[in-house]
Amino acid sequence: MIFNTGVLSSELSDNSFKKIILQKNEEIVIGRMDNKLFAFNNVCPHKGASLSKGNLHGNNIVCYMHGYEYNVFTGKLENMKSWKKDDTWREQISAWRYSDDLKIYNIYEENGEILVKIT
Repeated sequence: MIFNTGVLSSELSDNSFKKIILQKNEEIVIGRMDNKLFAFNNVCPHKGASLSKGNLHGNNIVCYMHGYEYNVFTGKLENMKSWKKDDTWREQISAWRYSDDLKIYNIYEENGEILVKIT
């Protein structure tokens, strides 16, 4: 299914992103970096934070909550902030750090509008 985001190509400047809402209140983030479009689910795969509150760092979106970085084009987890506070610090459970990759959407421009393919 093709979803019209309601965003015109001219409204999405380079190196920017915005949150939009699809059917059934599903939130996604659409953006443009180096003139290439990207789209991903707004829910951080680590602990569920809103990624639209984060910021861009290179090709990554950085989650504001725990600093996890996901590539906006591939969805892959690229970097985790170190949680080790000092040499005596021990993690209580390693599973807490686990994260899936981002859910990525196909996104393209047609007739000046930005469209997302929902599968």
